[in-house]
Amino acid sequence: MAKKDLQELVKAGLERAVELMALAANNAWHFGGKHSLEIVMLDDEELEEMANYALSLGDMSPLAARDGRFALELMKEPYAVLILGDNRKSPFNYNCGACGFRTCAELNKAETVESLTSNGPACIFKTLNLNMAANAAAAMAWRLGLHCRVFSTLAFAAKALGYIESDIVVGVAVSAAKQDPFFDRHRYWTKEEWEKIFNREFPTFNRGFIGAVEE
Repeated sequence: MAKKDLQELVKAGLERAVELMALAANNAWHFGGKHSLEIVMLDDEELEEMANYALSLGDMSPLAARDGRFALELMKEPYAVLILGDNRKSPFNYNCGACGFRTCAELNKAETVESLTSNGPACIFKTLNLNMAANAAAAMAWRLGLHCRVFSTLAFAAKALGYIESDIVVGVAVSAAKQDPFFDRHRYWTKEEWEKIFNREFPTFNRGFIGAVEE
């Protein structure tokens, strides 16, 4: 048997881990037994394009710009990104009204409204299905000992760049770095950057938390 060093083992293990995350997401419970998820794994080239796209949104979506800067740092150590999505329309015929329409049929006939984060109006049960699948993927990552975080920003960047065709999307990023990179992101900003960038980009979020719809 050929000898494998730690770097090879980590790379192979990370790829296998993402496959298991996708499996967990696929097998997550779904309302009505309706399964229409789209799940893709993205590589270095795609993540770099997504990061640069998110960075370009600084004036419109400061949160996206922050996560774009972070994603470029994430690529320096072993990582992977899983993007999950679903279409906005309802196959359930629950007629619950949560989407703002009286019936599922009315929702499905409604004109699609495109925004930065998602396309709507969307069935709430499709959104819940998507979130449960993302949680299942993240839980699997945790069980496998990976650093993990769920992102909306990287997901809508993937959507904007055509890497996924769904209306509603979410991303699950994992890392095999020596230290957890996901919950210490301001270490990438010096005190000067914090004062100049953060305070300017997040003035009490008065432009909206994400800035989903451009005026």
